[in-house]
Amino acid sequence: MNIQQLIAKANKAHAANDISLAMGFLKQAGEAGDINAALDYAYYLSHDKPIESVQYLESLSCVENPIVQYHKLLIAYFCDLITESNGVAKSLVALGQKGVIEAYLVILSYLEQSSSEFSFIANKVRNIAPNIFNQLKLDEFVNSKVCESNNDKVAQGLESKLFEPLPLPITLNEELPISLFESTLSGFECNYLITKFSALLQPSMVVDPITGQGRIDKVRTSYVAIISPEHCDWLTRKIDKLVAKATKTRCCEGEVLNLLRYVPGQEYKPHYDALNRLHDAKTFEDGGQRTKTAIIYLNTVNEGGNTTFPKLGMRVSPNKGNMLVFNNSDDKGNVLINSYHAGESTQKENKWLVTKWIREHKTNYGKFLYGNH
Repeated sequence: MNIQQLIAKANKAHAANDISLAMGFLKQAGEAGDINAALDYAYYLSHDKPIESVQYLESLSCVENPIVQYHKLLIAYFCDLITESNGVAKSLVALGQKGVIEAYLVILSYLEQSSSEFSFIANKVRNIAPNIFNQLKLDEFVNSKVCESNNDKVAQGLESKLFEPLPLPITLNEELPISLFESTLSGFECNYLITKFSALLQPSMVVDPITGQGRIDKVRTSYVAIISPEHCDWLTRKIDKLVAKATKTRCCEGEVLNLLRYVPGQEYKPHYDALNRLHDAKTFEDGGQRTKTAIIYLNTVNEGGNTTFPKLGMRVSPNKGNMLVFNNSDDKGNVLINSYHAGESTQKENKWLVTKWIREHKTNYGKFLYGNH
């Protein structure tokens, strides 16, 4: 069979929900030279058999293709097959030089925005992809006076950041508890998330306890972009990993990331993120109880937009790049009464944030991307 026939058979098997058969055809199509099919199969394999996934890509005739090299590096890095940062840093720089714009964006997500190395790479993005440079508002961060750098200095600066630990949290409340991690994401990363995923925005929903499906409700009037596995990239996986470290959980226990936008007047009225075992039985099937919540603010809001905890008399102001983490349930899965919280409406500007809920067991999203990790 040729590539077109293999892809057609894969699509037919996928439509019949025979994922294993579909992936078998994609594997063959990849071996026959189709890069997209090869990458689809490699990512499918990576969550349970990451070593075999990398080995599969290395066996292909297209292994030297920069795009294949980039995704092979991504899989190896996030499946913890690489623990030595020097090689990752040099590979990302080399891939950027070969025209892989994604590699340069990954580099920017780790470098200090005030550094000459950041400005050096940002200017490379400007030259290669001016539209992306403008969309990401990189001119906000480039300092024309400190642009003298080179690829070796970039690799050195990147090397020190790839396995950098989270900053120590500030404990806002010990009873719940509630913790704040300052400057978890850079201004560039916040702009990136808004720019890349805002096209996916849809009216926010609440979970219908009977059907387990989402429905629109006046209790929640924001817009949400659900960043499902097919949209995930290096940066979203980086955030999954940061949240897992901050909550002391595993990546496989997380739900999908949600990008949220609140325009002035929109709000999320007081509610619990924890689930009711009886009324939310359908939702419980995917991972059990929601044990923790992580909220990362993507812009600073000057009037309104606070995350409030009415039973604790607390307000947390949205500050760009900060991450708020709190518990929703106790060790037995019971709802913590003080986790009752709300998202206040803003007065004059939009509020942007990403949220992630953590479950007590592995989720479908987590298993698909991370297996048991």
